[in-house]
Amino acid sequence: FGSFNVPVEIKKSCHRDLWGAIRTQLMAKYVRDPGAGGYGIYLAFWFGRAHCRAPESGPLPRNASELEARLRDTLSMDEANRIAICVVDVATLCNVEAG
Repeated sequence: FGSFNVPVEIKKSCHRDLWGAIRTQLMAKYVRDPGAGGYGIYLAFWFGRAHCRAPESGPLPRNASELEARLRDTLSMDEANRIAICVVDVATLCNVEAG
């Protein structure tokens, strides 16, 4: 938008970098752009529990809102003010079993 950039990192819930891409990709590579001002969006698509990559610790999220909350919990307060986390539940749209 104009001279302001809004980087968006997108991952499927089954992607191997689901839990780390916020830092290793979005924050490390894209929000650093001067036009982004340190802000970005992390977008994940939830395909059901049977199609979710396990976190390093703890159980699999049970649903899209739990995945969103757990991804948000990986951020510090300062990071959470600059990085928006959004999880879209496509499992229901695609008639995929929640697993």
